[in-house]
Amino acid sequence: MLISEMNAIFVADDLVEFLGNHEGHLANVHSVYRHALNLLIGKDELVTITNQDDIQPMGLTIEQGDSFAQALRAGDRMILDVDRFTAANGIVSINLRDAKVWKTRSILSQDSLPTANVAQTRLELISWLGKQPAEGLLPLLPRLTGRSKVTQRFKDNIYSRYIADDLDAFTRAANISDWELALTLADRLVGFGMGSTPSCDDFLAAYLVVFSIADTLNPGLNPWIRKFNNAVANKAKTRTTLISANMLRHAADGKISQSHQQLIKACLFKYQSDLADLASQVMRHGATSGGDFLLGLVCALEWFQTVKSNTEKEGERAWVENNLPQPMPGI
Repeated sequence: MLISEMNAIFVADDLVEFLGNHEGHLANVHSVYRHALNLLIGKDELVTITNQDDIQPMGLTIEQGDSFAQALRAGDRMILDVDRFTAANGIVSINLRDAKVWKTRSILSQDSLPTANVAQTRLELISWLGKQPAEGLLPLLPRLTGRSKVTQRFKDNIYSRYIADDLDAFTRAANISDWELALTLADRLVGFGMGSTPSCDDFLAAYLVVFSIADTLNPGLNPWIRKFNNAVANKAKTRTTLISANMLRHAADGKISQSHQQLIKACLFKYQSDLADLASQVMRHGATSGGDFLLGLVCALEWFQTVKSNTEKEGERAWVENNLPQPMPGI
């Protein structure tokens, strides 16, 4: 007997592609929360269904309604068709027919910001983070961003203190693009923390997405990025939770949830938005996941602006050495 009929609002383009190639695929319910449900396909890939105002790669968003826990539990099975998900026991059905397709890489359709604008946005984000509760890795904000003065004085804790040196060393290695050292240090970070997405995984996810975007914007400029991202994603397979491993795999491919995507878009591209509002949306993720990601983002943005600045300087030097007229600003 059908207990719950749900309608999907958005579905991720990578999920649409999967469904088109796997009609009638049988998935197992991996984990159930009040506002989210994870389906396991194969051995290690998840489909995330949420009834909140967000969407994940390989995911879909449905209309807000009752808790998933009222209808499904881990171990239940669902049949995945292109236009409908149906519980094998028939008590839940999700209609995908009228859902809009969310493009997981739509962020790259925007024009990138000049280095000075990226730097200014980063400082604004650091200032905003300095006013937030010192939870998760956020007590390390002053140390990792090189700012001894923030609006709120953070209280240290054993949790962040334990990993502080490793995170500091990682950010320093990343800033000089010493990817081999950064990859060695990542061994100590992957899987560190509590919850379905450990703190350092959220921190690393921000780096992987920014690295991937930089590689797409300037293919070949940093040839180590693809190898680095894939290596971190591979480490995650055996060193962290399945949910977190999926997050890092998507991040390595340049994909992240819609709310995180919009914030990164505001930091790197010409996109009119309220930075504080977008940061607040990300901050609400998990117990500390949002803040841990934001800390990783402000650190990754420092690397991005350094690389972008160096690229611009090399370009200007090439124009001068070849006695060519300087291009107009913005070209």
